[in-house]
Amino acid sequence: MATVTFQHSSFANGIVRVEFDVNDANWRVSQVRCINNSASPAAATIFQRGTEVFTAIAPANATTSWNATGIQLGWDAVDGGIMMGDYVMSARWPAGA
Repeated sequence: MATVTFQHSSFANGIVRVEFDVNDANWRVSQVRCINNSASPAAATIFQRGTEVFTAIAPANATTSWNATGIQLGWDAVDGGIMMGDYVMSARWPAGA
């Protein structure tokens, strides 16, 4: 088992990045992280079948991590990508946008 980090989104030429860590043995997300080197807050939201199950605000000029254990992903062996299944992850910067 290893933790694999995937970048979800990036804003302002990488000044703000949203990433998630996944256990590669069971494809469960362990945490969502926002590296926010900007003067404005960012937001990350996860939906399951259209219902919000996780949301957080990342303060400006900070790296923030949130425990998101239990979100189940899959691996598409044919196309070599992450399958989000019932989940959709959304990121906004600035957070109020």
